[in-house]
Amino acid sequence: MVGLAVLAHAPLASALVSCAGHVVGHSPDVLALDVMPGDCAQDCAARVATELRQANRGDGILVMTDLPGASPCNIAASAAQILKEQGIAVVVLGGASASMLIKAINYRHLSLPELALKAQAGALQSITCIDSHHA
Repeated sequence: MVGLAVLAHAPLASALVSCAGHVVGHSPDVLALDVMPGDCAQDCAARVATELRQANRGDGILVMTDLPGASPCNIAASAAQILKEQGIAVVVLGGASASMLIKAINYRHLSLPELALKAQAGALQSITCIDSHHA
C-alpha cells in the first residue's frame, strides 16, 4: 500500500487530513506535516524525510503539498530526494485539495504512479463553477 502525506502551510495539512477523516468516516492514516513560518528546505529537509519515512507502507509515498513552488513544496522535493537516495519511491504533487486527498485515500492500493495520476485527476475534476451567473 502507498503511504500518504500532506505537507502544507500551517494549519492546512492538519485541516485537510481532518476534513478527509470527516468525509471518509474513519481515520485516514495520512501523515500531516504543517510547515511553520520561516521553515525552509535547507533547514528542514532531513527532518521531514525522517518523518515521511514513517508514512511508507511498503509501496512508496505520495506527498501532497499546497502551493507549487512555495516552501512546503520545496521542503517536500528536498525530502523526497533524500528518500529516493535511500531507495524509497516518492512522488510529490502540488495543489493539494480535499478532493485530491480523498481520491488518494480511496485508491491507495494502486501503484504509486497510478495513484499519483488518480489524485491529480481527482483534484482537476473537482474544479467546478457552481453558479455560472456569477462567473
